[in-house]
Amino acid sequence: MIRWGILGAGNIAHRFAKSLQYEEDAVLYAISGRSQEKLDRFAEEFPCEKKYVGHDLLIGDPDVDAIYLALPHGMHAEWAVKALAAGKPVLCEKPAAVSEEETAAIIQCAKENHVLFMEAMKPRFLPAYQEIKKQLAEGMIGEVEKIFTKICFALPKEAIGKSYHTSGDKGSGALLDSGIYCVNLIEDLLKGEPVFEQTYANYYNGVDWYVDSMMKFANGCAEMEVAFDRSAPRNAEIYGSEGSITIVDLHRPSTWIVHKNGKDETFTAPYVNDDFYGQIHHFDELIRQGKAESDVMPYDAILREAHILECIRSQYTQYDENDLKVLAGQEEELSVSSFHSEDARKLGNTIAELAKEYDRPVAIRIDRCEDGLTLYQYMMDGKTSANLKYMDGKKQSVLDSGHSSAWVYVKLMADNELAAWRNDGVHLISGGAFPLYMDGRIVAVVQVSGLHEGKDHELIVRSVSAAFGKEFTPFRKALG
Repeated sequence: MIRWGILGAGNIAHRFAKSLQYEEDAVLYAISGRSQEKLDRFAEEFPCEKKYVGHDLLIGDPDVDAIYLALPHGMHAEWAVKALAAGKPVLCEKPAAVSEEETAAIIQCAKENHVLFMEAMKPRFLPAYQEIKKQLAEGMIGEVEKIFTKICFALPKEAIGKSYHTSGDKGSGALLDSGIYCVNLIEDLLKGEPVFEQTYANYYNGVDWYVDSMMKFANGCAEMEVAFDRSAPRNAEIYGSEGSITIVDLHRPSTWIVHKNGKDETFTAPYVNDDFYGQIHHFDELIRQGKAESDVMPYDAILREAHILECIRSQYTQYDENDLKVLAGQEEELSVSSFHSEDARKLGNTIAELAKEYDRPVAIRIDRCEDGLTLYQYMMDGKTSANLKYMDGKKQSVLDSGHSSAWVYVKLMADNELAAWRNDGVHLISGGAFPLYMDGRIVAVVQVSGLHEGKDHELIVRSVSAAFGKEFTPFRKALG
């Protein structure tokens, strides 16, 4: 009989305990948490022999055979290492840790102590995922070329800041919470080092609310989109040389659709008991067999996931003078030889047309600098006077700096002065206002509001390029 102890008594611990009931020769033996009251409530639903106020006490119990680590992300590394050092096998809720360095330290500890550690990446243990892998190996859609992954959901406003996902503490954000599932599939199917094409992010107060990252690997390319601020089907698309596969509910799949030769075929592989059970049963079998590493979720895969996540995060957390040069270079490359009312109309209409390619409606305004006159304004459905106010703040950033509001954002981030500007009530520090230069002076400010994550800025420079036949150097790091 394998006697399990759970570190943490939150929602995910409840789901684990419920699924553990299906497993023969395994039992919930102990639970640890911060308060006796919370542990008592947990034990009312899931009875266990021991309730410890303090995780050290559970780890020190000689009767605990295995540990499920259900603590917030930022606490994984500390308690995984403590448990492994004490000789306890650890099934750790995803992600294994909040950085590549911490993940490597956990695995090093597991190896040094010859103790089993596994990240609880539940999709890999589900029948549907395993069948999809089998179909891919058999050449169902030919060679894999592209993978698009998306897990986006809108958190209720009353929940924001009240959980570790959105608190701004270590490990907060959509990238680690949901992006890990996307990166799991990417890691499993694409090989080599990621080379980034473009990354967008909405990152504020330590929380990434939205991340969209496009990357290339040795045998294909991938895109990962995750969010806390919008809803979308949580699916993955795998494109091959002879067809494609849609995985429905990437984080816990049971259905997938094969698109091939103009036909769609739907496959279903139900869970065994529930979506948690597969990983629990696998881990128990590893313990029974005396194995120190999973063949389904091996250490190399856990480390590589952490590496890809860290590479994505590096795209929007670090700026330097080279980034400023790229953004300033765009202003020079997209300068105009003349600019009149008809040019403003042409540019505004181009922005409105290209905006259809994005996921949200926008407000557009083009103001002439010599007299402040608005030459073009268009509000898509859903946009309000608030967007005009946002554009006022972005425009002021341009006028006071002589550069795009995206350049201002990067400059302030690099100089650690973002808070002062952001809170002055005058400037809005976000991409979406761009200076049109002519003969060394700004003749107009082009403004877009509604897309965020740097896409406002991207839409403008794409549109100026398209409207006036210009070339520009893309900016490939994320903008807040």
